[in-house]
Amino acid sequence: CLGDEGVDVLMVDSTNAEVPGFVPSEREIQPVLDDIFNRAPGRIIVASFASHVHRIQQIVDLATKHGRKLAFVGRSMVRNMSLARDLGYLSIPAETWVSMDEFPGLADDECVLVCTGSQGEPMSALSRMAKGDHVIHVNESDTVILASSLIPGNENAVNRVINGLMRTGARVVHRGN
Repeated sequence: CLGDEGVDVLMVDSTNAEVPGFVPSEREIQPVLDDIFNRAPGRIIVASFASHVHRIQQIVDLATKHGRKLAFVGRSMVRNMSLARDLGYLSIPAETWVSMDEFPGLADDECVLVCTGSQGEPMSALSRMAKGDHVIHVNESDTVILASSLIPGNENAVNRVINGLMRTGARVVHRGN
């Protein structure tokens, strides 16, 4: 028993625990994201959990590598990433990070938006973009990346968002494709 060996608390990730096999490591995801960045003709919109600082750091690093400017969209994303940066958990070069106020003046192929909504939350930035109810209007030159695993039970909400984004003509990239 682990308790007899001095372990007081054991914490594990249970999302998709019933799915056989292994989850790819973060190192395996980086080249896939890099390839998507290489092929994206216009804006890149990345939806992730606002608490997944390591994934956001990967996106920041790729935006910097590809000479793109990055902005955060969504209250929880802006708040969490500002806090992560202030605490030293997120490193963003000054030349990469811009505010949403600066975004309209940039060419589409210079932009990366990191937002909330990877699970289809109705009031999230990405859900509102998919419905056309956000200041950011998704178009056919945009590439949208859902950068998190689907939590069981959210399938309908996520598919609604994907369908809305597909109707705009955007390229939508998720674990399934």
